[in-house]
Amino acid sequence: MAERVKKAKDSSMGVRDKKESYLKQTFKRLAKNKVAMGACMVLVILIVLAVLAPVIVPYGYEEMDFMALNVGPCKEHWFGTDALGRDVFSRLIYGSKYSLSLGICASLLSMVTAIIFGSIAGYYGGWKDNVILRICDVLQAIPGLLLAIVMSAVLGPGYINTILAIAVGGVPSTVRMVRSMVMSVRGLEYLEAAVAINCSPARIMFKRILPNILSPIIVGVTMGIGSTIMVASSLSFLGLGIQPPLPEWGAMLSASRDSIRNYPHLVLFPGIFIFVTCLCANLFGDGLRDAMDPKLKD
Repeated sequence: MAERVKKAKDSSMGVRDKKESYLKQTFKRLAKNKVAMGACMVLVILIVLAVLAPVIVPYGYEEMDFMALNVGPCKEHWFGTDALGRDVFSRLIYGSKYSLSLGICASLLSMVTAIIFGSIAGYYGGWKDNVILRICDVLQAIPGLLLAIVMSAVLGPGYINTILAIAVGGVPSTVRMVRSMVMSVRGLEYLEAAVAINCSPARIMFKRILPNILSPIIVGVTMGIGSTIMVASSLSFLGLGIQPPLPEWGAMLSASRDSIRNYPHLVLFPGIFIFVTCLCANLFGDGLRDAMDPKLKD
């Protein structure tokens, strides 16, 4: 009897180890990718700076110094000042909160919406699948940035409206990806067993199917954050996103575009922040994809 109990404990520990091994192996493979980890560290630093901005920045983002208008980088103002005497470095750190949150929130909203409709289309099929795919065809026929501009013009500028306008453009492609993955696992034995014990369709989709297809969705969302930040900056640059005096990076570029020849630092530093953030998001997403790819397991 004691031997049976010991074997049962060993087997349960083995199952637990197998469940934990995937996450451990994924993290180990990701940790070996120095480029992805470096990109992740840069993103973490930007997020920490955005959260702690009121504590660490030397000036408020609306604080003006009329004795230092359009000053270049110096000891008092590391990145210079703008036409109203506002410190560019402080505004960039404050602006990271808006730019990063726009990209992350829009990507998450797009992912959640796509999971719901993609799961319905892939699991049920039939007319529901046709209706969802035809709507996706209509949305995909419009270029992503143009669709975001139209949505932002209809909804109006603002933080929440910008998130909604950006999220709509990312839904169709993610819906198709989720649909294809759901259809690939729909006929497997464990789903037939769930149907046999009278599990509800919602429970089957979100308790049985979703955990098995979540990894590529997470990777897709991570790699889409960079492009989402670019779209958010483009909308702000056109005056359709975050409105002044809030220091969003695209809005800072838009406000300084007439001064690019005389005061290039007003355009250079926001552009560098956008470039580095998008690059790091793409590098981290690429490394996460490699780490979560089952074909690369040891």
